[in-house]
Amino acid sequence: MVKKVISLLFVLCCKNISAQNHCGLVSIVPNTSVNQIVAFDDATKYIGGITINSVTRIRVIVEDKTIPDPLCSWNLKMFIENNSGAGTPLNEWEEVTNYGNGAGSNPTIDLLEVRVRNACATSPHNNIFRSFNDANEILEIIREEIGNIVSAGSCTTNVNGPGSYLTNYDEFNFDIDIRLNPGVRFNPGIYNLNIRFRLEEN
Repeated sequence: MVKKVISLLFVLCCKNISAQNHCGLVSIVPNTSVNQIVAFDDATKYIGGITINSVTRIRVIVEDKTIPDPLCSWNLKMFIENNSGAGTPLNEWEEVTNYGNGAGSNPTIDLLEVRVRNACATSPHNNIFRSFNDANEILEIIREEIGNIVSAGSCTTNVNGPGSYLTNYDEFNFDIDIRLNPGVRFNPGIYNLNIRFRLEEN
């Protein structure tokens, strides 16, 4: 019997939108990529799935201007890139290598679940596994609320005022967990998916 193997490679990286009107600096630190390969090579992994806690950590710094601007606030979102411009269907992982002519289909994006959490539960979706339906979907971590600023230091939902993971660690630091449970319905092979985090001023 040939062993069926699916290797799922994903990259987590960050993007800052640099044009600031009300804030002096909006930054994810460090702004580097994390590569993770998850191999499904036995029945236990296929049936039970794999959860990886703290696969990466998003650390946020938002500095006000020298003369503070009362409109300085920010939002944080995550989205998927699967190379759909090169022909990958919007709801599938990008195929890197196929191990044969399987009768199944390529892995779909919704089998990846992502959980964001921190000590203050600042995300409205804190500690909840969520999935993407396709590469067009954007999931909020901190909501975009123009005109509604929740100050740092309050340790409450949707803190979006100036602050830093250095001074407000429990609010400006986010642990990212992932869960994958493909089952046995997908073609064996290596597939790639990019998870992007976007921090920007409101």
